[in-house]
Amino acid sequence: MKQLQKIAQVSVMGLSLVGMVGCGAAGSASGSGGGKVVTIVVASWAGTNVTNGIIDHQLADFNKSHPDIHAVYRPIAGNYETILKTEFVSGDAPDIITLNNGGQAPVFESEGAVIPLNSYIQKSHYSLSDFFPGAMNMFEAGNTVYGIPRDQSPLVLYYNPQMFKNAGIAGPPTTWAQLQADAKKLTDPAKKIYGIVQTPQEPRWAQFLVEAGGNVMNNSMTKMTLNTPAALRGFTFFVNLYRSGVAAQPSQVGATWGGQALGMGHAAMSFEGAWAIPYLQDTYPNTPFAIATLPKGPVNNMSLDFPTAWAITKDSAHPQQAWQVIKYLTGQGQAQWVEQGGLVTVRKSLINMPYYQQHPIYKNILAQLPDAVPWNFPNGFDQYVSSTLSNVSLLAVEDKLSPQAALAQLQSQGTSILQQNGGN
Repeated sequence: MKQLQKIAQVSVMGLSLVGMVGCGAAGSASGSGGGKVVTIVVASWAGTNVTNGIIDHQLADFNKSHPDIHAVYRPIAGNYETILKTEFVSGDAPDIITLNNGGQAPVFESEGAVIPLNSYIQKSHYSLSDFFPGAMNMFEAGNTVYGIPRDQSPLVLYYNPQMFKNAGIAGPPTTWAQLQADAKKLTDPAKKIYGIVQTPQEPRWAQFLVEAGGNVMNNSMTKMTLNTPAALRGFTFFVNLYRSGVAAQPSQVGATWGGQALGMGHAAMSFEGAWAIPYLQDTYPNTPFAIATLPKGPVNNMSLDFPTAWAITKDSAHPQQAWQVIKYLTGQGQAQWVEQGGLVTVRKSLINMPYYQQHPIYKNILAQLPDAVPWNFPNGFDQYVSSTLSNVSLLAVEDKLSPQAALAQLQSQGTSILQQNGGN
C-alpha cells in the first residue's frame, strides 16, 4: 500500500509538471549543462492513480538517464478520442499518445494523426520479434508500423470457485457443452444468481464466433464474414445462453458489468480481461474468484485480445526524442509496467518473469495469449462498433430478432461501411 501511495504522489507531481511545460510540440528549456532540454509530453486516458503513477514513475526514471530530454505525463480525462481529435485540429496534440483497440488505431493511422515508426525502428536496431504477434499486428498497416505495444489482455473465464463447489462442480468448464451445463446448475433466478452474467457486447459474442472457426471480418478487415455457417453457429450458441435463462445481463442483477456482478455474488461466471483482477481484489475482497482459459468451441478456444500501444503524433516537433521515450517505455520499462501495475506484458520474454511466478492468478491469462485475436475494426466503423453491434445483438438476446436475422443485418450494414471506404 505504501508503494501505491508513493506512486500516486508521483502522479500528482507529474500533473503539476505538465501544467508548467504545456504540450511537447512547444517545449524546450536550458539544461544544467547549458544545452537545450527537449520536453516530450506523453498522453493517455486518465486511468487509476496506480496506472497514472506508474507512467509518471517510468518517465522519471527515463529522465534520469536522458538529461537532454524531459518527459512528462498528461492523463486525459473525459472522452479521450474526442479530446485528442480536437487537439490535432488545433495543432496542439501531445508528442506521444496511447493508441487503443476497437478501431481507434486505424482511424488515427489513416487520418495521419500518428507517424510511421519504421525509420526509427531501423536506425536504432529496435527488434520487434519479442512482441506477441496479435499485439504487434494490431498497430501495423501493411508494412508500416504506427505503434509499439504497451499492454494487452485477452478475454478469459472468471468464475467463483465456492459457487462451483457448492453446486458439486469439480472445476471450470473446458468445452461449450460443459459451459452450458454448468451455467444451468449454477443458476438460481429466485436469488438473482446466474451461471453467466455478461453484457451482450460484440467482443463477448465475437469470441464464440472465433471458437467456431468464424469471425466478424476477414484478417485484412476488407470483408464482412458474418454470413458464414461458423459465425452463425457461434452467435447462436451465445444468444441461446440468454434465451435458456442461464445467462443474464448485468442490469438484471443490479450491476453495470460482468465483473461487478461476479463480485456482488450474482454471477458464477463472466468473460473479462486482466482489468477485472485489481477491481475484484479491491472492491470485493471477500468474494473468491479464479481464472480459467476459455472453454473450447467446435474449432478452438481462441480469445479476443485488447492491446494498446504508444505512438508519436504528427504534431510532435521532436519525433526523434519521442522515439527515445517509446523505446524506454516498451523496453526496460515494460517489466516495471507489469510489476507495479499488475498488467499483462506484450513481450514473450517476460511471461516467466518473477512477478507472474509470485502472482499465479495471471497463469491462464498468459496461457490464452499466444493465439489471441486482436479486437479491431477499420476506419469508418466508429458508430457501428459503439452502438450498432450491441444494439442488434441485444435484439437477438431478447428474442426480438433471430440469430440469422441479426447477423444478416450486421453483415449488410458492415458491408455498406466497407464499400463507402473502399473495401468489399
